[in-house]
Amino acid sequence: MREINHFCQNCILPNGFLDIILNEERICNFCRDPHYKNSNWSKTQPTAKLRDFAIQNWQRTIQNVRNKNIGKKYDCVLGYSGGKDSTALLDMLINELDLKPLAITVDTGQLTQIAKENIKKTLNTLHYSAHHLFIERAKKTFSKLYEYLFLNHHSNEKILTGKICDYCSDLIHSLLTKEAMKRSIPLVILGYSPDQIKRYFYEIPKSEIKNQWYPNFILKTPFTDDDREFFLNVKDIDDDRVPRILLPYHVISYKEDKIIEKVNSRNLIEKGKADPILTNCHVVKAALMYDLYRYGGLSYALQYAELVRQESNEERRKKSRKKWLRLYKNVAKSILQGNFDKKGIENFFNQINISKTELIQVIRNQLEKDPNKDLILENINLLK
Repeated sequence: MREINHFCQNCILPNGFLDIILNEERICNFCRDPHYKNSNWSKTQPTAKLRDFAIQNWQRTIQNVRNKNIGKKYDCVLGYSGGKDSTALLDMLINELDLKPLAITVDTGQLTQIAKENIKKTLNTLHYSAHHLFIERAKKTFSKLYEYLFLNHHSNEKILTGKICDYCSDLIHSLLTKEAMKRSIPLVILGYSPDQIKRYFYEIPKSEIKNQWYPNFILKTPFTDDDREFFLNVKDIDDDRVPRILLPYHVISYKEDKIIEKVNSRNLIEKGKADPILTNCHVVKAALMYDLYRYGGLSYALQYAELVRQESNEERRKKSRKKWLRLYKNVAKSILQGNFDKKGIENFFNQINISKTELIQVIRNQLEKDPNKDLILENINLLK
């Protein structure tokens, strides 16, 4: 009974995880107040007017790009990871919107084998291999970034997964933007799903590109001038050359089951290989492990819960909640039992020169200083 009452009855967030509190009706802060936010999850709340403006802007942008880029090799850059969302987006750009995207995969050194297989299969099916670019030259910089962030995370409140994803995506976006600027391509498109509106909605502002993509810590050791060259620096930015960076899934129709059905039926991804748990990079999985041991919960619950809350139909919401709660528990138990992508996580730790055992000891040392230690340990025991 304790476990049943432990999770929000409206979404899936667990009580006591990252300052989340269930009330007497067992409803969490986020479900009680759509404007609630904490240091780990603050979602932009676009109004109907803003959404209408954005979808009209997206439609005009596509038409303008088609009209102005006649005769040019590429209309846009697509950040392509091999996951279901960017795969469906690549197919849509080519076959529905009649665009000529340059698909770019940034290999951080942590791509899963399934993601690589998905990329190869999709490109072969679409006959698009000649228009795909693998960027591998920044692998060592990504490794330094991960090592620095894993060993220098000292917060009692802010999860590592979010921090890792923010800094890693800023470097990936920098590399994509540099390629677009080098080729005078005016548009970069990213396949973030509707639950990923934590930092921006529909378009990444140029102010953020200038002020947030070049972190201060890369001026320190172990980073070198060669590493710093991969980040988009404000001094390198000319407003007229910086492409617009759009996130169309924030405004166009998006249903995860429909996306999976599409990539399977179009023979772009084999059945069973569109699950984000399988295609997410190894560093995310290692960070999930870190956060579970450190904060007593699965940090992806914040996104899972958002997907549940976005279901307006009560029956579909209940089904969505059941699905994501089951996934939450299965992944958490798998991590605690040491079975969750064991080989991939081991390879990741080898790459950043620290063992899983050593990192767990670092986590335990930090946990001893956390005033919420007892609640964190209780939450972990409930998931075993």
